[in-house]
Amino acid sequence: MTANVEQLVREAMELTGAEEPSLLERDAPVLASDALAEDGPFYLVGLIGGKEVGKSALVNALAGRTITATSAHGAGTEDVIAYANRSQEQELRDLLERLVPGQYRVITHDLPNLKRQVLLDLPDIDSHFAAHVQVTRTMLRHMLFPVWMVSVEKYADLQPQQMLARVAEGNSPGNFIFCLNKVDQLARENGAAAELRDDYSQRLQRTLNLPQPPRVYMISATRPDDLDLPELRQALSREKTVQTVQMSRQLAAQRQDRSLLAWLERQQLSARAARLTELEEEVRDLAAERIGQPLLDRVIPRLLDDPETRGALSEEILTERVARWPVVRLVHTLLSPVFVLLRGATARNAAPLQSPQGLVEIVLRESGCSPSDLVQTTFAQLRQTRPEMAEIYAHQKLWEQMQAELAAAELRRALTQTVESQREAARSELIKGDLLGAPIRWLLTIGAILWFPFIQPILEKVLAVANFSFWHWSELAQMLVAVLGVNYLLKSVGFLAIYFTVLWLALRWNTQRKVTRVMSKLRDADSPDPNLNPFSQTLQWLDALTLPVRQMRDRMQSLARRADAAKQSLTKAA
Repeated sequence: MTANVEQLVREAMELTGAEEPSLLERDAPVLASDALAEDGPFYLVGLIGGKEVGKSALVNALAGRTITATSAHGAGTEDVIAYANRSQEQELRDLLERLVPGQYRVITHDLPNLKRQVLLDLPDIDSHFAAHVQVTRTMLRHMLFPVWMVSVEKYADLQPQQMLARVAEGNSPGNFIFCLNKVDQLARENGAAAELRDDYSQRLQRTLNLPQPPRVYMISATRPDDLDLPELRQALSREKTVQTVQMSRQLAAQRQDRSLLAWLERQQLSARAARLTELEEEVRDLAAERIGQPLLDRVIPRLLDDPETRGALSEEILTERVARWPVVRLVHTLLSPVFVLLRGATARNAAPLQSPQGLVEIVLRESGCSPSDLVQTTFAQLRQTRPEMAEIYAHQKLWEQMQAELAAAELRRALTQTVESQREAARSELIKGDLLGAPIRWLLTIGAILWFPFIQPILEKVLAVANFSFWHWSELAQMLVAVLGVNYLLKSVGFLAIYFTVLWLALRWNTQRKVTRVMSKLRDADSPDPNLNPFSQTLQWLDALTLPVRQMRDRMQSLARRADAAKQSLTKAA
C-alpha cells in the first residue's frame, strides 16, 4: 500500500473513531509493506489450505520427489517446509529465522530453471493448534504467489473462504492459483467434477468480487500425470521474470490501496462532513442567541458608554495635558479638587478611574450577565441534543463548570485588554508632544503674564506720545512706578486669575470633547483595529467557542477530498 492511502486511513480512524481496518492489523494475513518493497533474490510460492486437502502430496508431486510427509490424521504439517535452489539457501534461512524462528525446514535442489522460486508447504489454516495457524498467517505476509488449495470434500467450508477474503485484501487475485484436489474421487462420466469446479469458481468470484470466475485447476495429487496437474506443474516449473515479479508486487500494492479506499468509502466521509456543517451552523446560531446577544446588547454598550469612566479618563488625560502648560497646571491643582467635590455631589456613581479589569467586572456584575453560566447552559443543551458534541469537545467540555469558567476568563481577559488598549489609544492621540504647540502654550501663559500687567500699558503710553523726547522719560518712569504698584498689581492678578481659569476651563472642555470623539470612534463596528473594538473581541471569542466543530468539519472535508483524489488516481493508474 502507498503511504498516502495509509495516512488517509489513520486520519479517518482518528476523526471518526472507526475500528482499524483488518488490512492494517499487525498480524493480518496480507502482504507486508517490506515484502512489497523488497526486490530480493527469490520470491515465495506457497500452498495454502486446510487439513487433509493434500498440500504435502501436491508439493511432492510438483517437486517430483518426497520432500514432506503426508498424513491423513494427526497434527498435519507443523512447520514451514521450503523447497529452494541451493544458491538461495542462506538468505532463505535468514528470512525464515526472522519470521518463524525454529519452525522451518529447508530442502534444496539444483534445478537451474528455478533459481529464484521458493516453494513452501505451510501448516493447515484450519488447524486446532493456534501456533500452526500463526505460522501460516506470518508467512502469508511475505508470500507473493499463494496456491490456494481445497479438496472436493471441503471446497465449500466457510473458514477457508473467510481466510481467502482476508488474504485477498492485501494481494491481487491475479497472483493466486486455485486448485481443487482429490478430483479422482468423483465419477467422471456424470459430469460431477465439472459441475463442482464451476460451483467452486463461482464461489471464488463472489468471495473476491471478481468480474468473472477464475481458473480452477482440477488435480489429484496422488495421480501426478492426470487431469490438470501436468499443466499446473509446468506453470510452477517456469521461473517468473524479474519484471513479472515486480508487476505482481505493484498489483498487490494497488489491491491494498483499493481495499483501504473501499474502507474509507464505507466511512461516508462526505456525508459526515455535511452533518458537521449542519452542526456548526446550529452551534453558531445557538451560541449567538444564547451567549452573544446578551453580551452585545447589555454588557458591551455599558462598557463603552460608561459616563463615570469617560469622565475619570478625561480627568487623567487633562492632568497630563495641563502639566505642559505653565501656570495653568497651578490652576488645575487648585481647582481640580473643587470639581471632584462638585461631581461627587451631583453624580451618583462618581468614582476615580477604574482599572480595566475592575471596570469589566463591575459592568458584568451590574448587567446581570455571567458568561460562564451562559456558556455552560448553552453547551449543555447542545450536548444533550447532539451526542457527537461529547467527542468533538472531548478536550474542552464547555458544559462543565470549570471549562465554562475558563472560557469566561478568556472573554474577561480579551475585554480587559481591549479597554486598556482603548485608553492607551486615547492617551496617545490626545497627549501629543509637538514643536508648534510649545511656543503657543508659552505665549498664552508666560506671554499673558508679561503682556497684560507690564508690556501692554507701557507700550500704550509710549505709542501715545507722538514725539518721544527726554522730557517724556519722567512720564514713562511714573508709568513704571504705577505698573509696579500694589493696587495695579492686585487688579492685574485678579484679571490673570480670571484669564487662566477661563484658559483651564477651555482646556477641560476641549479634553472632554476629544475624549468623547475618540471613544466614539473606537466603538465603531467598522474600526480598522479590532483590538480596540470590544464588539469585535466578543465576536472573536464567540467564534473561538465554535472552533472545534469548524476544525473537525474542515478536516473531514479535506479528508473526503483527498480520499476521492486518491481513488481517481488509482483508477487512472489501473
